[in-house]
Amino acid sequence: MEPTERKAVRIEGGVERSVVDVAGVRFGHDPFPVIAGPCAIESEEQLTTVAETVSEAGGALLRANAYKLGSSPYDFRGLGEDGLIMLERVGTAVGLPTVSQVLEPAHVEAAAERVDMIEIHSGSMQNFELLKVAGKTGKPVLLRRAPSATVDEWLWAAEYVLAEGNPDVVMVERGIRTFGGGGADTLDISSIPEIKELSHLPVIVDPSHAAGGAARVGPLALAAQGVGADGVVLEVHPDPANAQSNQSQLTPEEWAALMFRLGVNRMRAHIDLVDREIVRLLAKRQEMSLEIGRVKAERGLPIFAPERERELMEVIRKEAELCGIRPDHVEAVFHLVLAESRSVQELRRD
Repeated sequence: MEPTERKAVRIEGGVERSVVDVAGVRFGHDPFPVIAGPCAIESEEQLTTVAETVSEAGGALLRANAYKLGSSPYDFRGLGEDGLIMLERVGTAVGLPTVSQVLEPAHVEAAAERVDMIEIHSGSMQNFELLKVAGKTGKPVLLRRAPSATVDEWLWAAEYVLAEGNPDVVMVERGIRTFGGGGADTLDISSIPEIKELSHLPVIVDPSHAAGGAARVGPLALAAQGVGADGVVLEVHPDPANAQSNQSQLTPEEWAALMFRLGVNRMRAHIDLVDREIVRLLAKRQEMSLEIGRVKAERGLPIFAPERERELMEVIRKEAELCGIRPDHVEAVFHLVLAESRSVQELRRD
């Protein structure tokens, strides 16, 4: 019997927005995460080249397909489990979570052992047995819209995963079949706000199959960002003209340039600079703390000075309020900093 409330749609008074965490990358929360990689894994060398580019330019997840569903029986079908092993190894090497698509239930177990997220191909959107098996793994699921599916049918496909007790579904708009497009699908950009009105699930965009060429990928990715998508999927290849699948992939140079236009690379580079400066300041603070510890030891004073630490915490909390940061969080950080300072001072006395 059908439940009275569907899990994929927003319920008044219920879940506002879901956040899907994929090995620390939070779709629906983080500022525009970008999934990227080659359309298909062709070799470990090809995958490594792309993975290093993706990592350096600020990609959030490495995507590469071990299984391929071609429109012709003579198309490249992927490397199968060997490709999954390569993806796991390369993803670990560059420090990125991984995602790869499955085409049938028999693929799911092997994929779930190797990758951080399972992707459902657009042609398998209504393969309900596959959706159920993928849902049972507990792995986050990337669910592509089929070219002829309505938004409601797309949400019903997500329902099959959610019904297995798996709340981690990210929807992917990748284009629908229309009368134009020169052989490519048409990106239904209006589906992004529509999904956000109807569902609590994160929704991202893959412009590659709707672009009809690499030159159009950038404008569509920027449009996705502008309309409120929770991220994008971009396909990157060292030599797109000779790729075994999808010759409209971006070159590494085009990928890096687009990341800059999206602002992802710039923002993350600035954050990295700030984080490194924090580490340097902590190192400087530790040096000063050691000098104070030396003076205390010479004078026979105790390392722990509760009154001094209480005074410091008051100052820190006031400063946090002035900076618009939650005082409790800052105080928790400084408790750790002070505990480390005492520990280092004690080691030096020993």
